[in-house]
Amino acid sequence: MKKSKSKIWIGAGLTLAALYLGIGWYFSGVLIDFRTRPLEEDRQNLKIESPAQFGLTDGRDFELESQGIVLKGWFYPASGKARCGIVFHHGFTGTRYGAMKYAPIFQKYGCDELFYDARKHGQSGGKYGTYGYYEKQDLINVINWLEKERGLKDINVGLVGESFGAATSLMAAGSSGREFAFVLAESPYRDLHTIVEQRGEADYGPVIHLFIPLAFWIAELRADFDADETSVLRYAPAIKTPVFLIHSKQDDYTSPENSQSVFDHLTGLSDDQKGLYFTDWGASHARSIDVNREGFTREVQGFLEKIHAEKRLNGTDTTP
Repeated sequence: MKKSKSKIWIGAGLTLAALYLGIGWYFSGVLIDFRTRPLEEDRQNLKIESPAQFGLTDGRDFELESQGIVLKGWFYPASGKARCGIVFHHGFTGTRYGAMKYAPIFQKYGCDELFYDARKHGQSGGKYGTYGYYEKQDLINVINWLEKERGLKDINVGLVGESFGAATSLMAAGSSGREFAFVLAESPYRDLHTIVEQRGEADYGPVIHLFIPLAFWIAELRADFDADETSVLRYAPAIKTPVFLIHSKQDDYTSPENSQSVFDHLTGLSDDQKGLYFTDWGASHARSIDVNREGFTREVQGFLEKIHAEKRLNGTDTTP
């Protein structure tokens, strides 16, 4: 009888362990093997007729091998000799279309504009998404291509990103140790662990916390990345580039406290080199510009004027 009970307990334990591992594997897939929208589906969802509605014309296909995968996008060179460039990075599960709404803000500077799909997004390659671990170097590789192609320097190049793209742009600036013209970051998260815990509890309830550590462990093995290195806070103190953060007070997907925390960690920048603006326009996550384009543009261009963006973009301002 005792042996029979022991077998029952062992069997129950093994069943629970297998169930726990199975659930952990499932959530690791949610983390790194998420569904992304195809390019055309994203265009239709965003109700975009064509890039021309954002002043983007005469574009050409962009393709670049980066860390074993191929990145794809569109490159819109400015007419005449290149003076500056802006690299745009879309949000989580989106495509290059999602970043085009920011383009009109910067067209007064006469810069080249480059939009691309992040790895595992849109038409770009990549089996898994890693929330900035590989993506930050992908972005640096895109910048390197643009500079070589157009004869530009770091100080001539601005970075624009929303949500995941904002976090990636900030991590790229900090991890590279390079000084670009500026970073505009709308609605970034401060680190992957925090946003997963916040979104996981919102989507699945408190029970998700039992599975998050295992899901991270399995995801790191599957995608060969270190989640601890997907933290904006880790790289923020090393950022040398002027940073403007903008976040909606009504954002219930990525709380505005994320941007506040990032701002507080920009210790390598003076007060004149960093800015933080919380919109109070009733906008959802990364949608402030959709709700109030005029106000959004005014705040961004006000910061760019403060840091003398035009001089930075054309390379005539070399002051630190």
